[in-house]
Amino acid sequence: MSSSSFFDLVVKSPLLRIFEWWTTSYATKTIVTMLIVIGPVATVSCAAELTYTTTDASPGLAQTKEKVGETRDRAADEENRRRIRKENDAKSNARELYYPQQAASLAKQYKETAAVVARQGGDPQPLLDAAAYFESLSK
Repeated sequence: MSSSSFFDLVVKSPLLRIFEWWTTSYATKTIVTMLIVIGPVATVSCAAELTYTTTDASPGLAQTKEKVGETRDRAADEENRRRIRKENDAKSNARELYYPQQAASLAKQYKETAAVVARQGGDPQPLLDAAAYFESLSK
């Protein structure tokens, strides 16, 4: 055995031999290059999801305030929808000549349906409420 081979086998650490193989292997160079190129792209693309997950798991005061604001906005939106719906109903009632007759007919149909539901053992109250609503519109 030559002295260099003895030195290579005994004195050099196994990690150094692994490092030498690592730097001379074509496949390893390709893998390292791909990691260098793809790593930042994957990190940036996942950053938003990780941020959302972290804040969602530990909500802070700012998120609580946002949720309260959203609840208020939803209530205001619902109230606004009801008001607009009521205004549209009033406008359409004023424009249509036969709307009172249609409302009376709907009330009659709801009462008949409520009677059928009551005979079959169901709760006719919602149907009777609808009938009363349409009766009030027919007058």
